[in-house]
Amino acid sequence: MPRLHALAAGALLAFSVTQAHAAGTASPFTGEWAAMGLSPVVVGAPDAHHQVQATLPDELRNYAPHQVTLAPLGKDGLQSPGHDPQVTLHLVSANSATLTIKGTKPGQTVSLPLSRND
Repeated sequence: MPRLHALAAGALLAFSVTQAHAAGTASPFTGEWAAMGLSPVVVGAPDAHHQVQATLPDELRNYAPHQVTLAPLGKDGLQSPGHDPQVTLHLVSANSATLTIKGTKPGQTVSLPLSRND
């Protein structure tokens, strides 16, 4: 029985270390961002290449795809590299950001203020 407890303790420790590592790699963009009247924008944690997956609200499907890959743009921005439409998330403060969508089609431009959805 002591071996079972040691295995359980080891698994719990590994889980805690993984959680701490994941928390340490989170960027200031990670989490849910709310816009008045829309579903939240959800930004995932950065991967090994510092790119993040963002889920845009269904209400914006006429402007941009539902899932977008964003890469770092300076120290306070993320942008979809080489995509049409171009999606940019710019951090204004710790609790506010601006989502901008610019496409080549007429009228395919959106600038949306966001706030942390905590």
